[in-house]
Amino acid sequence: MENKDNVSLDALCIDMLKEVGHICTGNATIALSQVLNQRIELRIPDLKLVDANKVLLEMKNTQEVLVGVSIQLLGNLSGNIVLMFPEKSAYSLIDAISQYRTELGNATEYGVSSLKEVGNIVISAYLATLSTFTRQVILHSTPNLICGTLETVFNVAFSKLAEETQQVILIETFFSIKDKGIDGSFFLIFEPRAVKKLLDQSKHLQQSNDAP
Repeated sequence: MENKDNVSLDALCIDMLKEVGHICTGNATIALSQVLNQRIELRIPDLKLVDANKVLLEMKNTQEVLVGVSIQLLGNLSGNIVLMFPEKSAYSLIDAISQYRTELGNATEYGVSSLKEVGNIVISAYLATLSTFTRQVILHSTPNLICGTLETVFNVAFSKLAEETQQVILIETFFSIKDKGIDGSFFLIFEPRAVKKLLDQSKHLQQSNDAP
């Protein structure tokens, strides 16, 4: 189990995380827009260092049914990423990428597979950019589909990480596709020690490359 001592992230580290998060999310959104051939409106990511047991309080909690595609990060960078849609938006997304209409509450096997594939494409684009910045190979699990309230999605996707560390880095990004009536969000939770280590390695490599 991880050491539960708090981690202090300096201002430079926070600024770098915000900048990396912005670029990563932008590239992930581009990947989604290419899949749908639609322009996507994106909000600048919000980054917070919060107590693991208070993450739900930091999110916009709602009792509506959500559909999320979750991917677990493996190796040096521990964490989870969820691409999440309200139920209606999830089915609108399936309709937008397939020729088969879906009915609310009755996703076909093809629809579930399509959502997982979209989640995999978008999240992989995010992680590829993050890997470039940190100069580390980032491994991840296969996509997992989760349905339920925000609390249910959180408990399935993030509970293990919350149990193993006292503080986490929460990154939230909201986006919308007005032409398709689709709203969605990224929720990312990282273990601060791993993130700080990767960013420190990245800065060290950069300084080495810049040295004469």
